Amino acid sequence: MLAVHESAEHHFITTLQSLKMSPKGWVCLHFALSRNISHSALMEDTESITYRLRDAREKAQSFFVELVKRANNFSEVIAYIFPDNDVILLARPNTFDEKEGLQILFREMAARIQKGFSDYCELAAELYNYQKFADHKFLTAQRMKAYEHMADGHKISSIGIRRGRRGYPLVMVVEDDRFTSSYAAHILNKNYEIILSRSGEQGISDYIEQAPDIVFLDIHLPGLSGHDTLQSIRAIDPKAFIVMLSVDAVKKNIMQASSNGAYSFLRKPFSKEKMIEMVKRSPFIQASSARKTTDTSAVQGEQSIH
Repeated sequence: MLAVHESAEHHFITTLQSLKMSPKGWVCLHFALSRNISHSALMEDTESITYRLRDAREKAQSFFVELVKRANNFSEVIAYIFPDNDVILLARPNTFDEKEGLQILFREMAARIQKGFSDYCELAAELYNYQKFADHKFLTAQRMKAYEHMADGHKISSIGIRRGRRGYPLVMVVEDDRFTSSYAAHILNKNYEIILSRSGEQGISDYIEQAPDIVFLDIHLPGLSGHDTLQSIRAIDPKAFIVMLSVDAVKKNIMQASSNGAYSFLRKPFSKEKMIEMVKRSPFIQASSARKTTDTSAVQGEQSIH
């Protein structure tokens, strides 16, 4: 019996790789406790994030401990609890009685959580889906870290101060497409410092850490969508200056982005001129430019006096 608490997503993906050539006989008991965490509910009351996450984790840990205790007598078992609270039990029953016992265990544990949050399958039939699941767990681990950053009141309250004191303009691009992010970097890096984030989860953490002057945010992202990421950033910083990016110009997307607080929308592929124009519209970059102009004038005035 192996119970994995730390770096579960890494251990799980490694285990699946080792079973790839011979998954027959293994069964998977999946309990999707991550669904007890509502992103929208957390964003509606960011001050309660710490309490809600702690409560959800304590309940998931209690469930996991009970599952491990009851699965301890089976021959080959690996139990996982992921950062987002999902719980998985991989087992290879060696007898008919063990297989029947696992099915009974699944039914009894599934009855303890919300209907539809659990699944029992033969791993060989669902191996591809669980490989995709394993990849997704890396994103959800990033999401939990982003929530932790959002719950840090000191970091959040200092965003505006840090942005105002920075002596250079900083642009953030949240984009998973490498071509688009490289293209944006090529446009911007001659005149601006830039941050490139590959997911919404990473973008939230980077925003809190770096306090950028403008964010270019793709709508179609893996994990948290651009709309969810926009909602998250605006929840912690209502003054955030965000421009949405998308390969399509679906009216519904534009309207949703606007209602969630996006300043504008750029359709991909966008031109250098349009991107630079958006950057210059940022009130934070305008304020930074005004400060530089004032400082330069002051220095020149002192030199002329002397």
